[in-house]
Formats: sequence, structure tokens, C-alpha cells
Amino acid sequence: MERVLRWRGLLTALVSVLLLAACGSAAPAPGAEQGAGPDGQWRFDGRVLVGRVVPLTGPLASFGAGTPYVEQQAIDAVNALGGVVLDGRRCRLELIYADSASAAAEAAAAAQSLIAQGADVMIVSNTADTVIPVSAACERAGKLCVSVDAPASAWLMGGPYQNSWHTFFDNEREMLCFSDVWDKVEHNGKIGLLTANDSEGVEITTFIRAFAAARSYTLVDPGRYSIGSDSYAALVDTFAREKCDILLGVMNTADFSVFWRECMAGDYRPKMCTVAKSCLFAADVETLGALAEGLITELWWSADFPGVSSITGMTSAGLAADYLENCAPGLGVAPPTVGYKHANIEILYDILRRAGTLELSGLNRAAAETELDTVVGRVSFGRDHVSLMPCAAGQWLQNPDGSYRQEIVGNYLMPRLPLTAEPRLIPEREGKNVNEGADCGG
Repeated sequence: MERVLRWRGLLTALVSVLLLAACGSAAPAPGAEQGAGPDGQWRFDGRVLVGRVVPLTGPLASFGAGTPYVEQQAIDAVNALGGVVLDGRRCRLELIYADSASAAAEAAAAAQSLIAQGADVMIVSNTADTVIPVSAACERAGKLCVSVDAPASAWLMGGPYQNSWHTFFDNEREMLCFSDVWDKVEHNGKIGLLTANDSEGVEITTFIRAFAAARSYTLVDPGRYSIGSDSYAALVDTFAREKCDILLGVMNTADFSVFWRECMAGDYRPKMCTVAKSCLFAADVETLGALAEGLITELWWSADFPGVSSITGMTSAGLAADYLENCAPGLGVAPPTVGYKHANIEILYDILRRAGTLELSGLNRAAAETELDTVVGRVSFGRDHVSLMPCAAGQWLQNPDGSYRQEIVGNYLMPRLPLTAEPRLIPEREGKNVNEGADCGG
């Protein structure tokens, strides 16, 4: 059953100001006038309903975790600064959101439902299965859609776009981060390909084939796998027979868990596993126990990133610390989605503030002129409505207490981001690390 919830604010404006003061600078954003009514409170005579489609349930729920907390914190900060002045009225932002249940069809239906409820603008994130159908729904309805957290290459397949604007990295940048790490160890150049029989899997397979050929890698492609299978033993057997030193691809967390357990239970152990999407979150990694040692993932954002919020002045470290303290106590590593959830509100606020209207053509003009430094980096949209962002490579290493930390082992696209360790190889079956003795840092 579709889940639609109306969020009318976690905190009052006063509490928001105090929270921001505790977590980082709350300097006024450009264009937000100082002063308010006699009691010091802002007088709003309008509102902007911000629709948000999010996978709260289903296999993508790890991506949805943190919503609405992160977005609402940013919205409360905007309202504490006076909201936005649109068509002569001072408006507060209000968040309404709906569960996509981790399905593309449900994401489209959720977007349509939010629009029917009166959503003035839409934000969306959390993989192509959520972002692309919501962008399509907004195109049909004539609503501004600001999106993050889906491969730009896959998102562009749904274009061209008139009202949708996307911020994330593409296939090339992701693969460059992975190959940067591969080149730091000795390997036989054989790469086993893991991609599904969905639109994202088919699209990225085409790119990976060309990428591998251009760099003289030997790609072992067993074909597209079926999402939700009970066993991936045939894939494991193929990669073992071909002696693939590296695994590469895109897999959801549930499927990867099945596949990786089968790898670790048998005789096949690659030197490196660089499978996107599957190992992004500490909570999911820890369910694998010791089997997760050495897994490498794309790193979108972390507490180490240099970005600063354009709304609150909070650093990436401050944003991560706030999330871990107030939304996920006990979790050791803030999810990479946190930075992009916050940045989504940064981008929307900047567009609304500069547009000064909810009229669609004005919003799109403002979006096209975006030049904004955010907590995930500088956002500037090209003619295809995409702002391509950098990423890094992170490796999961187990702490003595069984928890995991994430070391930065590749920074090809972000040379100013300090590396925190050298990459380690997947441990041998007996538990001895094949890279034992190397100074790996961390």
C-alpha cells in the first residue's frame, strides 16, 4: 500500500537556529533578509510544498534511510533564514514524501500522488529505479525536479529533459575511480563482469566493454544475471575458471550478499572486488561479518570530503557527526547518501531563491544558471541538465571489535582528498591476508 506522509516540521525555527549554531555556522544565505516580526519570528504568507519520493521499504531501503531527517534539517535551516521570497510573498518550505517501495512503477505512482496533493516542486534521489521514473513524471506534469544519487549516464537515457536537473557522477568517473585502485596492485588484467538484466545493467555493460578494451583489460562477461536469484553459483564458477583477479559491476545489496557468500564458501577469491551499489552502507557491510573485509566501493561523499553546506556553513565532518548522533546512534560511518540528501535541498533552495517565482520557465532559467558550492562539491549544470560530480574509492576494513571502517584508497578525481590507506587484497580462505605485511595504513 502506498505510503504518503506529510511532514510539517521537526523543530520550530528557534530550535533550528540553536541546532545550527551547535553544529556549524548558520550565516545567512545570499538574498535572505535579516529581521522579522516584533517577536523575532518570520512572518510567512505562503508555502512551497516540496515533494520527495524515497525508497523507505524494499531492497533499496538502505538508500532511503535518513529521510526525512536530513532533508528536514536543511529545510528547517532555510525557514530559519526566512524561507524564500516568491512572487512577492515570503514562503516557508514544507516537505511531503512518499514511499517508492524500491520499485520503478511505484516511484512513478508516488510522484503522481504527491503532485496531486499539490507538490509545487520535486526532489528525488536513491538510485535510477527511483530517480528516472520520478523525473519522467515531473516532465509530464510540468514540475521542477531536482535529483541526485543515480548514475548520470543512466539518467540521461530518459532525456532530453526540460524541467529536470540532475547532480551525480557518470559511468566513466566511477570506472576511473575503480581502475585507479586496480593499478595500485599486481593483477592478471582479467575482470569478471557483474551486471543485471535491467536497464541500468544493460546500459553500463556497453560502457564497461569499451572501457576495458581501451585499457587492454580482458573482460569475462557471463551475461546479465537475474535480480533476486537464489544462487549465483554459475557466475562464481565462470569467474573461477577464467581466473579473474578483479570483479566489477553493479549489484544490489541483497543479490551481492548471496553471490559473495558463494564466492567465499568456495575456492574462488578475487584479488579485488569493486562492485558498485552493493557495499555502500556500513550497516549492510556488517551483516556480512568477516566476509566483508577488503570490499571496495565507489565513495560519493564522506566526512572527509572538503565540501561545506551553502545553507548552514556546516562542513562534511559536521554533517556526518550530526547524522550519527541524532539519526543513527551506534552507526560508525555516515552513509554517502547523507551528503547528497542535504545537497538536494541546497540546490533546490538556491534555484528558488534566485528564480523568485514558482513559474516553471523562471525556475528552469535559474536552474540553468546554477553555480553553487555545496557539501558535495560545486554544482553547475550543462546543456544536458547534468552536473557531473567527482567521486573516490573506499575500502571496508574490519576493526578489532567487529565493526567496519572505510578507508579512502583511491582519489584519482579528487587529488586534494587525502588517501587514508593503501588498498588491501581480499583475504585468503584461511583468513591470512594475501597482502599481509604491507603497510596499508589506517
